[in-house]
Amino acid sequence: MRTEPRRLGLLGGITWHSSLEFERMLNEGVNAALGGSSAADLLVRSYNFQQIADAQAAGDWDGLGATFAADARALQAAGAEAILICANTMHKVAPAVAQAIDVPLIHMLDATADAIEAAGLDTVALLGTGYTMRDPFYRDHMAARGITTVVPDEPVLGEVHELIYGSLARGVIPEGAPAWIRGVYDDLKDKGAQGVISGCTEIPMVLTAQDVDEPYFDSLGLHVQAALAFALGQ
Repeated sequence: MRTEPRRLGLLGGITWHSSLEFERMLNEGVNAALGGSSAADLLVRSYNFQQIADAQAAGDWDGLGATFAADARALQAAGAEAILICANTMHKVAPAVAQAIDVPLIHMLDATADAIEAAGLDTVALLGTGYTMRDPFYRDHMAARGITTVVPDEPVLGEVHELIYGSLARGVIPEGAPAWIRGVYDDLKDKGAQGVISGCTEIPMVLTAQDVDEPYFDSLGLHVQAALAFALGQ
């Protein structure tokens, strides 16, 4: 184990609520490993989520990819030894970011797939934004690892998306939302789900591992573990 952590570059603010969790967990993980007053060495580019959401709604993924790629290069130039995209949905532009940098992109979907494989599962529920659940980038990435993802049917899928963007992204948990999302997951078990991916960094606000009997794959926590392994490894 290293005595000083490697510097990580975070593309965050997607949303700031989950970005705070990334920073807290990275700092706590480094301190637990190294002791004393040790903390993570982080460079953070935190976005105005409203601008991100507007670009997503307009379908400007090429523009978002160019922005994230340029910011990743800037973080690398400032000394980042690896880059994290601190959101599931924005991994849609991960190829553009990875191509733009010469340091590793610690990929959230790979960290999640590693844990699913380790658990010996091949079919899991995916709960996330509409972009994550509808677009092929997520399910194709998992399928390449031999993992099938199942998602809610419409209109429930759209209702999950609205819960995230209309409430959770603003730090608001509507009354009854945790019970409702548990019901959504229960329905996905009928589609063969052997566990569930928390495929949006806001989902743990309403569904945690304590709420389900099957394996729960917290994409945020798994991403942090992968980042800590890089930051603290030899």
